Amino acid sequence: MSDDALEAELRRAVELFDPVPSDLLQTAVEAYALRALDAELAELVFDSLSGPSRVRGDRAPRMLTFQGMELTVDLEVTVTAGGGRVVGQLMPPGPAEVEVLGHRPVTLATDELGRFVYDDVPAGPFSLRCHLAGATVVTEWITV
Repeated sequence: MSDDALEAELRRAVELFDPVPSDLLQTAVEAYALRALDAELAELVFDSLSGPSRVRGDRAPRMLTFQGMELTVDLEVTVTAGGGRVVGQLMPPGPAEVEVLGHRPVTLATDELGRFVYDDVPAGPFSLRCHLAGATVVTEWITV
């Protein structure tokens, strides 16, 4: 039996023996739709991991660039023991608030050049929500 067929059979079994209550499913759908109603999803325009990988797998930081509205978010993600470190900059530069969404949500303030640093990012997925001058932009989820 292929993996896809096994997964489909397991899904049918769960739906039959332990279905999700319809009101809970509706609440989840509504919450998902409203999760970032005021924010625009920033498009990933550069990811250093999308190129060819090196044979020896050096531990170089991952470079990411997101663009949304008139805002660019540049990130350098370094994996450390048990988590990571994120160094970022918003362009155009200026003071802003950056929310790190994930296992341990935290809010950071940028400096006047739009820079921010978050040490001790827990291992796992995270996303950034950037608030500045009447605009809010959210990045897709990144994994450390």
